[in-house]
Amino acid sequence: MSVKTREIKTTGRLAGAFLVLALIANLVGSEMLDAVVIAPDYLKNALPNRSGIVVGMLLELLSAAAVVGVLVLVYSVFKTYSPRLALAYFCFRLLEPAITLIIILSSMAVLESSAQYLANGAAEVSYYGVMGAIFQEVRNWALMVYIVIFSFGALFFYALLFKSRAVPLLFPIWGVAGIALLLGGSLFEMFGQEADPIIYGMVAGLNELALGVWLLTKGFAPLDGKCTASTGLATGPV
Repeated sequence: MSVKTREIKTTGRLAGAFLVLALIANLVGSEMLDAVVIAPDYLKNALPNRSGIVVGMLLELLSAAAVVGVLVLVYSVFKTYSPRLALAYFCFRLLEPAITLIIILSSMAVLESSAQYLANGAAEVSYYGVMGAIFQEVRNWALMVYIVIFSFGALFFYALLFKSRAVPLLFPIWGVAGIALLLGGSLFEMFGQEADPIIYGMVAGLNELALGVWLLTKGFAPLDGKCTASTGLATGPV
């Protein structure tokens, strides 16, 4: 195995570690936030559960940082192999941390609404209830936009993996199927229908986890089976 091939495998292992970290931190962080921020009695309970909200927000920030790690590593491997696909992936994935910040800020605003409500008493319940509901709605739409952005970024990623054969074909095929369900479920919710994110997001989530574990143990295969001596990256079509 050449030095450059080892570098590609090592980069793949790091990307896998970041994928797993991003997924787990996002799942745990979002569940901790949802348990309080979107609960019916959030005005009374958000402030008393401040520590859980703060931990949830920190986990969301950790997930966003891990996403940045993934996109930088993946782009460094694929930018020579397929520049346009790699750049499209990079751009969409880069939007995810920005939307995560909106989700975090709206959660902070709900927490502040709870603090002001408890400080000013029940007489102000209507005002703080309206403000909290607005922030909840902002957070909800940010989550929906996040899913759409994530889905398009993931499709470009799976296209790179399918084209390069950097991982077994099972992963990009499984991933595309998961993204189709994820997009369908999120669009269903956008139009006011009830849908359980755990159900329509499960296939995509399990694929992200399995792919992350695979990369963590195996790394990327030499892209398309051919590595150039000068870059260690695969030669292939744009």
